[in-house]
Amino acid sequence: MKKIAAYGVHLFTASGAALALWALVLIFEESYQMALWALAGTVLIDSVDGALARLVQTKKHAAAIDGALLDNIVDYLTWTAIPLFWIYATMHLPLWVLLVCAAASALGFSNTEAKTSDHFFLGFPSYWNIVVVYIFLLQLSVFWATLIMLAFAVATFLPVKYVYPTRTLFLRKTTLLLGSFFVIHFLALIYFYDRASPLLLYSSLLFPCYYFGLSFYLNVKTAETSS
Repeated sequence: MKKIAAYGVHLFTASGAALALWALVLIFEESYQMALWALAGTVLIDSVDGALARLVQTKKHAAAIDGALLDNIVDYLTWTAIPLFWIYATMHLPLWVLLVCAAASALGFSNTEAKTSDHFFLGFPSYWNIVVVYIFLLQLSVFWATLIMLAFAVATFLPVKYVYPTRTLFLRKTTLLLGSFFVIHFLALIYFYDRASPLLLYSSLLFPCYYFGLSFYLNVKTAETSS
């Protein structure tokens, strides 16, 4: 029974790849809003599969599958490759910019120190599915979209720690609470899509501001402690 549960969790994680392929098909069919719903489903899977894996002890009861490798493969598809293709299809950004972002993200995912022992992400954690939606909904020019995406690509390699929402201990309850409101906000943005009101759009940016602000604060705090 424990083996069934453990392999079931691996199958649950792998279903994210199926949703990624569905999102790709939807993009080809120019169903861009539906593609975002498919990607939202992959985020839901990613937000709980790690906790489920620890609960059923997949490393012990389903050791034939490398859960970390599986998770990275699926995450690269759903957090990077498909979102970058989505923004290329919807805004026709320069292809070379997206190729740079894809390569940077691949190196980020393969970095053995990408998740630190004290439960942070090291370097920008490839939140491309969120970045591209805001670029699209804010109707940024190609110039500003390019600048922002290249900045995040470079940030992948910088030795800056970013909060791991479900595992960073500092203000974790606050982060999870605000993150829950953000999820609702973001789903509403997908629902209304290009009809989203300015109030909904700009108020949804509060959590990203909190997230980056908290990450910056903790980096400064760590630097002061170690000096």
